[in-house]
Amino acid sequence: MNHSSFFKKSAVALAAVGLLASASAQADSLVLEQDINSLAFTVNVGGLQDDVVAGVFNVDNLTTGGSFLAFCFELLQGVGVGSLTPPGLEFTAGSTVNANTQTLFNQSYATLDFTDASALAGFQIALWETLDDGNLTTGTYKNWVGDTGSFEEDLALLVAETFLDNIAAGLPATGNYKLTTWLNDASQDLVQATPGTGTVPEPATALLGALGLAGIAAIRRRQA
Repeated sequence: MNHSSFFKKSAVALAAVGLLASASAQADSLVLEQDINSLAFTVNVGGLQDDVVAGVFNVDNLTTGGSFLAFCFELLQGVGVGSLTPPGLEFTAGSTVNANTQTLFNQSYATLDFTDASALAGFQIALWETLDDGNLTTGTYKNWVGDTGSFEEDLALLVAETFLDNIAAGLPATGNYKLTTWLNDASQDLVQATPGTGTVPEPATALLGALGLAGIAAIRRRQA
């Protein structure tokens, strides 16, 4: 093969690789709806107080016709208005998460009761903290406080703290999840969990029950 033919074939191969890479970046039209059981908090972000809502999103994928649940993957970005009604906004699917985020899902996602506002808010706060320093009182995100001082908000913060402690302690996984990040420059990024290919243990449903009792006792001690 002469050099000219070699370079031509190399260029064609590189172009094909580029096309495949572009094709792998899936962009779907998503419409978001925040769960009505979401809880409100204030948090110090880099020295400034910010109001945030913690819970789970119901997401309709208009491109595929499916739907899924997702958590916020970007605390400082608000929900884009265009994502709230059809035709929604185009989100690009990816799969880049750090080790602590993956561990949070593998350890605790299977334990969640999706009717429990405190559990969902606690998981969301813990997720945000895996993107920072994994601590509710230090780092860029710190000094979390329930917006109304309600029992549910206090319990959510205890749930978040427990989930983060589990990561630090290296507790075993209760599930195995593939995480998909959905990214859009004009709206809050999302993360979706689907069962992975490995063996998934039975959900540790007793964990949240024990956690709830411990949280109630801790809150009562604080109020005493």
